[in-house]
Amino acid sequence: MPNVLITDHVFPSVHLEKQVLDDAGFTLKEVKPPCKTEDDVIQRCSDADALIVQWAPITRRVLEALPRVRGVVRYGIGVDNIDVKAANELGRKVSNVPKYCLEEVSDHTLAMILCLARRIPQDHNQIVHGGWGIGPYLPLPAFSDLTLGLIGFGSIAGKVSDKAKPFRFKQIAYDPVAPNESFTSRGVERVDLDALLRRADIISLHCPLLPATRHMINAESIAKMRPGVLIINTARGPLINEADLIAALRSGKVVGAGLDVFEKEPLPVESPLRSLPNVLLTSHAASVSVRAVQQLQTKAAEAARDILLGKRPEGLLA
Repeated sequence: MPNVLITDHVFPSVHLEKQVLDDAGFTLKEVKPPCKTEDDVIQRCSDADALIVQWAPITRRVLEALPRVRGVVRYGIGVDNIDVKAANELGRKVSNVPKYCLEEVSDHTLAMILCLARRIPQDHNQIVHGGWGIGPYLPLPAFSDLTLGLIGFGSIAGKVSDKAKPFRFKQIAYDPVAPNESFTSRGVERVDLDALLRRADIISLHCPLLPATRHMINAESIAKMRPGVLIINTARGPLINEADLIAALRSGKVVGAGLDVFEKEPLPVESPLRSLPNVLLTSHAASVSVRAVQQLQTKAAEAARDILLGKRPEGLLA
């Protein structure tokens, strides 16, 4: 009977996965303690026919050491902890869960945009410390005078665009691979990255973490931005060079930032981001709702099942 092993997870239980895989005639096992390193995966998962992973690293070395593994499924959308290229070369399947949290992440993104555009974190912070008055945060532009720039224009960014429309922002977006129809159908102006950096009052990141996008928000790109820009990141932490962002937040070049993801998670206790008054921080929570988590667990198990049955999973990447 084929074995599906869960290397690591943060859920209270995996009964949803077990139900899906039991019904297919497969065995589900949780690796305990959870895998954190390549060696953990290699040493504890030698009897796996398929892996479901959250944060455990699935590198070429891991895949070569586990020849029995036919496929790997990621709990989530991003797969930067999986060497997809190596998997493809070794004939292994890789799948993510591409559609489980589109509403949640787009809702979370818009909530951060609205809060920061109205300077709510700054005003809240001064009030709890005895201050009062909006004066320090003026000028306060109307939403209709602000341009929202979306970097990446896939499913989540498209929903952010749709949900932002009633708030009257002008909208521009950059995505080198999205079809023109994605822009024209929403009335969003397609621009190159340099133009977006120079024109947007609010920049929201919705792109994958790749070598080309790592630290795409850095001192050089921030220097191109408008004074008083807002930056939102609900995608991947390393898209931003945090040291450069912190410097820009302190100088006022960036007037506020909404961050759900970070270069290192959990966010280190000593990080200056924890004490800045012009940031809105959440604990990599944008994707979370009861409904979304249930969908994530169920669809991850379905993807593992389909790989073992020789079917094409919904989120097949390799």
